[in-house]
Amino acid sequence: MTLSNQSRAANIKLFYYIITFIYLSLTVLTVYLSPAYMILILASLFAFFVILVSLNLTREYNFIIYKDTDDKIIMRYYPLHPFHDKFKSIEISKQTFSHFELKKRSMGLREDLFLYQMSAKGLAKYPGISLSALSKKQKAEVLDSLSKYSKKKL
Repeated sequence: MTLSNQSRAANIKLFYYIITFIYLSLTVLTVYLSPAYMILILASLFAFFVILVSLNLTREYNFIIYKDTDDKIIMRYYPLHPFHDKFKSIEISKQTFSHFELKKRSMGLREDLFLYQMSAKGLAKYPGISLSALSKKQKAEVLDSLSKYSKKKL
């Protein structure tokens, strides 16, 4: 099974570009207004822009590719925020996969998936992966797939 949220990820990335373009365009247009209105409009636009972008950055949207192969569980993800990190990948053998956890963070705006693997040194916990950019159906498919191989029933 292979799952990807490519179209939604493209829409989220496009949103960042459009909102920035609209903000900059409106800022330039307000220069032609009288000075009293200009300061009020610029302050309002800036506050709206900061709030909107902050909410989206809090959700930590990721482009996600999930693969359930014959012997491995593969989760590849790429942050969609403008100051993105590198592509990250987690590959876990189905024999060593222990379990997973879902945790709500940032006042319930973001749901992180934590994967656990048994290793020679004990239980290893991978960093959380935000599933915010997945649709409910995609999230359910990923969780159902992981539940099949989880040794710790949730």
